[in-house]
Amino acid sequence: MLEQIIASIASGIEQCEPHEFWIGASIIIVISLVAFKRMVKWWNRSRMIQDVPTSKVRSASQGYVELTGLAKSMDGPAIVSPLSRKSCVWYRYKIEEKVKQYDSKGRSKSHWKVVKQETSEELFLLEDETGRCVIDPDDADVLATNKRVLYKRLVSPPRRYTEELITVREPLYAIGLFNTVANVSHKQQREQVSYLLREWKQDPNQLLHDFDSDRNGQLDEQEWEQARLAAQRQVKREFGHQERLEQLNILKNTEHSHQGFIISTISEQKLIQHYRWHALLSLLVFFSFGCLVVWAMNIRLGH
Repeated sequence: MLEQIIASIASGIEQCEPHEFWIGASIIIVISLVAFKRMVKWWNRSRMIQDVPTSKVRSASQGYVELTGLAKSMDGPAIVSPLSRKSCVWYRYKIEEKVKQYDSKGRSKSHWKVVKQETSEELFLLEDETGRCVIDPDDADVLATNKRVLYKRLVSPPRRYTEELITVREPLYAIGLFNTVANVSHKQQREQVSYLLREWKQDPNQLLHDFDSDRNGQLDEQEWEQARLAAQRQVKREFGHQERLEQLNILKNTEHSHQGFIISTISEQKLIQHYRWHALLSLLVFFSFGCLVVWAMNIRLGH
């Protein structure tokens, strides 16, 4: 049976028109090259996850880091999936319709057509025992274990609904570009210091009385620095508890293509296996289609 199928394919290759053969061969070559590119990408992802050590939020260095913790919501309106109306920190959904197409011989073939899809771009938090990090999921490769697929077969056309969620307090793995930015309170403090110094300048006699240590009637650079430090101390006392607020940490996409930005509720070890499995499948596709095009060319050009 297998020999008959191979013989039939070989006969078709020999009898098809030259332009048909080369179009088909080109398509197979492109598929093979795409599979090879994806194989390299998935393998590099698995090695990257394995090689980058896990950091704590508080002690993470600036740059490309790996974090683990729990997913948390940020202050503000709750994030709700439009499909199921469930509360979450991130969602992705897709609505598809089953459509039929007919070939020249009148035979029908069904496939699913996407009619609507959406991915959440809202910020959320990753929290470990040392602190919190804001996750910006834009352009991330997100893998969520909380996935549901529902069918509505009694409607016309039939529909398929796919939804993925990351919910509050779900274990979270993330690897990407880590940056720490100054807290808003620090910016406010600097503005208040400048405002206070401008106020003091409006009363130059009092300013000289407080900071003109050599009594020469003007403030030199060192004396002006003392005035600035005094204004800073006064503002800090007024801000009180705000001085102790933690800085804002952000994890986002990196500009380097070889460094992936991954967010996942899958454990690190299973994530490595996931990417290695995809790399293996891509390698099999690459070799299979590569061997197919070489075999086809040998048949075609050998006669």
